[in-house]
Amino acid sequence: MTMDTHGPLDTASRYALVTIALLQGGMLCYLHFSLAFGAEGRQLWPASDLRRLAAIYTLVIALPGFFYMGLGRFRDYRNLLAAAVLAPLLFWLGWHLGWLAQAADLALRGGNFIMPFVASIGTSLFILAVYFRAWSHGGRLEVSYSQLVACSWQNALILALLGLFIGVFWLLLMLWAGLFQVIGVDVFATVFNEPIFVYPVTWLVGGIGLVMIRSRIRLIAMVQFMCEVLIKALLPLACLIGVLFLAALPFTGLQKIWDTGHAALLMMLLAIVLLFFFNAVFSEQAEPPYPRVLRCFVYLGVLLLPINSLLAAWALWLRIDQYGLTVDRLWAGVIQLLVAAFTLTYAVMLSWKRGDALRGIHIINSWLGIGMAALLLAVNTPLADLRDWSAESQSARLGSGKVDPDEFEYAYLRFELGAYGVRVLQRLSADEAFAEDHPRAAKGIDDALARENRYDRTPQVDTNKPDAVAAMFRIDASTSPPDSLMRVVAEQQNYCLSSSGLCAVVQATSPDADYWIVFYTHYSPYSSGEVYRQTPAGGRNIGSANLLGCQHEEASHSGNLGKLERLPGPFMVFTDGECYYQIEPELDYLIDRPTSEDGNAGG
Repeated sequence: MTMDTHGPLDTASRYALVTIALLQGGMLCYLHFSLAFGAEGRQLWPASDLRRLAAIYTLVIALPGFFYMGLGRFRDYRNLLAAAVLAPLLFWLGWHLGWLAQAADLALRGGNFIMPFVASIGTSLFILAVYFRAWSHGGRLEVSYSQLVACSWQNALILALLGLFIGVFWLLLMLWAGLFQVIGVDVFATVFNEPIFVYPVTWLVGGIGLVMIRSRIRLIAMVQFMCEVLIKALLPLACLIGVLFLAALPFTGLQKIWDTGHAALLMMLLAIVLLFFFNAVFSEQAEPPYPRVLRCFVYLGVLLLPINSLLAAWALWLRIDQYGLTVDRLWAGVIQLLVAAFTLTYAVMLSWKRGDALRGIHIINSWLGIGMAALLLAVNTPLADLRDWSAESQSARLGSGKVDPDEFEYAYLRFELGAYGVRVLQRLSADEAFAEDHPRAAKGIDDALARENRYDRTPQVDTNKPDAVAAMFRIDASTSPPDSLMRVVAEQQNYCLSSSGLCAVVQATSPDADYWIVFYTHYSPYSSGEVYRQTPAGGRNIGSANLLGCQHEEASHSGNLGKLERLPGPFMVFTDGECYYQIEPELDYLIDRPTSEDGNAGG
């Protein structure tokens, strides 16, 4: 194990890191108050413009974070070069993120915008900080692979220990506040929850903790050594899992992989784990870490990884071909592209260079790391934004007829794709021919543009008009729910009335009565719903219906369901010939039924 054993931070660098942390905490506190003022209807700079707010937030959080990981010496001209390059780039990335939400009239608090941005930008800055720190230490633009490995381990462990330190600090403060609350002193609990205390104190403590941890290189080296020992023991197991999985496929067939929606994710996860373990164990050119037989088995596991990547890409492509491009699938594609680049490179080098393969792998890793950071930055810019690709793909599917416009969920375009999705919605809304041919789809577009958030349950129709209520649901043409039943549904299913096509009403026939099931079709088509029955007193909710399973896996995701018929026997199980659903009545209905209904109540 070769570690970067240069001395601890000098005095100027220690004071600089603490000062940067304190200034960052103060800036975040001000930005927090600007948001609070905006929530009260008053505009405080920079919250008055979401683009500017997101840009400043990105700059305030990301630029100091880069120097927390990458700063070697405070008095180094390279720090100014890094700041001059990163500051405008981060500002631009944040501005684009704010534009995505502002142009769609959305708040920038949803996980669909923030989480992918934070994860991708954070990962790219972590990689760039590793190269920057190795460059600062080496003095030349060219850095060695051993320095990159040492710096990456150090930065990862520093962040982990720093997070633990801050977490324990706040646990102590919570204990402090709790103890004094027991005796009736609430001042500490009040103060500890004030933003003007939380931000400066947390970042000040974080800066001090960062300096303390970075000054103890030997401690980090010991933790790295223990991690490498454990990973060395687990690498053969990871290879065994991969080899056995591929060996089992000729006997089980590939269809089961295609039938599941998460096969690509699992195979990519295995490849990522194996790649990480392999790099951690074989990062040095010293004595081989395993006996010859075990080392050959590990090499075999790595050589087979391109097959794993190919199967994962195939499974992902089947989903894309069936349902089109979405942001989630595009992110999976980006990750798959990066994984495939590493796996293919390793396989080629091991089979071509053999004994000298590790040196070639280390050189290629150095370049692939830069490419990975650049790609993760690029997909957050207007040049390659995944939401733009997804919006154009879904728009093309609508235009080509691959998806029924009346069945499409238009809220996805606005609330998941932001400005790009709104652009598609506005284009469709302005298309008079489209509105004439698909009046239900036009209503869904107007509903999506009018809603304040994706989960807004405000009905978009007059609930006193059964026909208007029924038009909001997907209903088989051969069935006609009673008006009295639809009035009850309208009172209890506001979510279904917030946008056209979110729910379906399906008739379930039985010898003694007819039931009507309101299925929620957004996340998992026809997996669960509420059951209604027409009684002498009117429509009534009698329980719930749940999908038991289907004869074929793809049927549960098809979104196609006609009239259900009850199976003979004592169980309340209905089927459409492919899938099976069980009705579970509520206790209140069972208690009231003998006195409120006759035995022949029907639909």
